Amino acid sequence: MISSLKRYSFSSLLLLFFMLFNFAGFAQTLPGTYSSSWIGNTFGKGGKPESLNSAWMQDYVDQMVVQPDGTIYTTSIWDEAHREYGVYKDGKVYGNVNHKINNQEIIIDGKRWYIDGNLIKGPHTITDAGIPKGLAKTPDNKLLVADDGPRKQILFYNVKSTPKLVETFGVKGGIGAAFTAGYPLPAATNTHAFAAGKYPPGFYHPFKLWDLTGVGMDDKGRLYVSTSEGATSIRCFKKDRKNRWILDFILENYIFVDNVDYDPTTDAIDLYGVQEHFVMDYSKTTPGGQWRLKGYTADHLKYPNDPRNILDVKAGHEHGLTSARIRYINGKRFLYTQGMTCQMLNIFRFEDNSEIAAPAGLIMETNHRMYDHPLTYPWPPNRPTIEPGTMIWRDLNGDGDYQANEYSKSIISYSPNFWIDRKGGIWEAANPIKVRNCAGLDSKGNPIYDDANIDSHQISGIEKIGKVIYQEDKDRVILLDNSCRDLKGSKVYAVDNWSKGNRNARFISELKSLNPSSIIAEDNYIFEAGFETRAEVFVTDITTGKRLGSMLPSDELGGVKWTGWVDIGWGVNAYKRKNGEFLVFVEDDFLSRVILYKWCPTGTCGGS
Repeated sequence: MISSLKRYSFSSLLLLFFMLFNFAGFAQTLPGTYSSSWIGNTFGKGGKPESLNSAWMQDYVDQMVVQPDGTIYTTSIWDEAHREYGVYKDGKVYGNVNHKINNQEIIIDGKRWYIDGNLIKGPHTITDAGIPKGLAKTPDNKLLVADDGPRKQILFYNVKSTPKLVETFGVKGGIGAAFTAGYPLPAATNTHAFAAGKYPPGFYHPFKLWDLTGVGMDDKGRLYVSTSEGATSIRCFKKDRKNRWILDFILENYIFVDNVDYDPTTDAIDLYGVQEHFVMDYSKTTPGGQWRLKGYTADHLKYPNDPRNILDVKAGHEHGLTSARIRYINGKRFLYTQGMTCQMLNIFRFEDNSEIAAPAGLIMETNHRMYDHPLTYPWPPNRPTIEPGTMIWRDLNGDGDYQANEYSKSIISYSPNFWIDRKGGIWEAANPIKVRNCAGLDSKGNPIYDDANIDSHQISGIEKIGKVIYQEDKDRVILLDNSCRDLKGSKVYAVDNWSKGNRNARFISELKSLNPSSIIAEDNYIFEAGFETRAEVFVTDITTGKRLGSMLPSDELGGVKWTGWVDIGWGVNAYKRKNGEFLVFVEDDFLSRVILYKWCPTGTCGGS
């Protein structure tokens, strides 16, 4: 052991000691009390993927097959914690085993059926199955098809002779459809009850399907449906005594390389990811038990060029859409997003009486290369001639798509290290700070940004500005001298009394963690997280610059070692609720969830 240590420098040993010291949970004790939980995954217990004691719902269920006894086998192109071959049964996780499944073909009565493009080939060719993504059979030998076309339904075919469509399951049109549920669904394993009544576009109901990837049925006649990409789920349905489909169990994973933002008008009861709308019950204390999905905001049938629906843009090499921000402008709700490594700014407007958010705006460098693709990659569609500069797109005709006449060029260069203020102003980090003020909404309800409404603010006391946060309730601007997620060695500054004209920055402190990637300022605290320290959140007092301590996930979450590197530009977010309690949200791509800390600095915060 001693001889092997000689290979390491003294500084490397100090670094190793620091990491072990923190991972072991011996971080400085934070004042008050805090608890940890998670959002967006049915399970959140870390461990080896093959272990029966570790549980999380995997990323990307690309294929699913169901055994007669109800055991589910899946495959995945990627799972950060390496559950690429998830095994599930009756709403529980049973490990990670490659069973070499293939749901692209099925044998029924000795006859082979298989998917060939948008056709299903067999003794007879089926041409009306939409976009088939998976095949299975029922106990009475009907052919089941997962149709990910415009119907977004499960199709039942009688194939004893000429194939005949005899039944469908699911709301026609999927998540973007308006649906009136004629009967309630009782609570089932891993999910709550769903009332009868209206579910407008984007409002979640288990019968609304999207991104279908598989279908199956067991010997009990239970129907299984898998979905993927925008949100991964396996839903199991059974018949009740009235022969109506109801839920038996559900497995869900809605968060991967993303963080959530809060709706201040509901005191953070409502949270939003890039595509998800969660409703929280903070009175619940069971880890992972506070969240439920209320809405899914992307509809690729209505808006096919929505970047959230395009894998290469949403989750390509740079993960181009992460870190949601919810803002209200003239009483209207908008979603702003940024990329993992701080790329373009996308803006979405929420439709009336709907959870669907339509593409409304985009600001990006004209010559931005989309990940591993050439500059000719066709997103956004009809982009201007590729040359250095900044382009602004606004949905002038309101169709949520990208026409050539809807682009304009900005002579003010765009900085992707931005902050969105409460009026929709875009604060771009540089010195001077540029603020693209929102000049109201156009006739289609899109925020207006142009070069005629840009302010510039030269800041003294700091040379380089790489990150900016405007604390409007404190009339204070927080600045960092490094940018995006590369915050190692950063110094933190504050500009007080901003509205009174002060433009002088005062030094607060250096960042306190080992290799920080993300910070947020809320009330009088700075919260930071980073790479090797994973979901540990370090807290600094803005007024004194002193480190107060840190928060770590509990053993019920698997501890900090079963969290991932926080490696997106806004990987930590925070909100002080009306009862004085802080909610701190941390990206955890490792187990596809958002870590939730609830911190009461005084130890005596009010009710939930």
